Amino acid sequence: MSKKKTYELIEEIRSGSDKPLVELYAKYRNEFIVWSQLKFKLRKEQAQDIFQESLFEFYHNIISGRLTELVSNEKTYIFQIGKFKIINSIKKESRITYLENLQMIKGKEFEEFMQIEDQNYSNEQIKEAISKLPEDCQKVLKLYYFDEFDMESIAENMGYKNADTAKSKKSTCMKKLVIELKKLSMIFVF
Repeated sequence: MSKKKTYELIEEIRSGSDKPLVELYAKYRNEFIVWSQLKFKLRKEQAQDIFQESLFEFYHNIISGRLTELVSNEKTYIFQIGKFKIINSIKKESRITYLENLQMIKGKEFEEFMQIEDQNYSNEQIKEAISKLPEDCQKVLKLYYFDEFDMESIAENMGYKNADTAKSKKSTCMKKLVIELKKLSMIFVF
């Protein structure tokens, strides 16, 4: 799709027309499902749900003003969103499986793990610690952990040079967050 056509597509969606979304849905749905089943071994229902979520995010990014022009074509953009949704879904499923498998462990290892888990910070403590971070760190952590953006999307959103820069920034921000959480722990201990 040419730059002019992608601009027109974005403007048409921004003006409230559902027609482009219906056309994109019909045009790319089956291809996305087949691609995600082959590449990621998803079930058809999972692939359908993720495609719908990806198309909705594409729409939301346009309406919110986060997406004003496409560097690539709309298919690449939607599939990229879908790819990271799939990866996040796989990560979540593996964490759940890990915790379920962990419960099969008996004895000292399981007890030690549970003690560590009991020392987790409360949501209030985490929110308070995050609020003490610089604004860019707050935004990077929110994009990664709450909005589930990948590093490339964070780099694009924050204006960083590339995904590696975003990854480095997230790492730095996490170190700052850990320091703030430790400070809070000291306050609560005394």
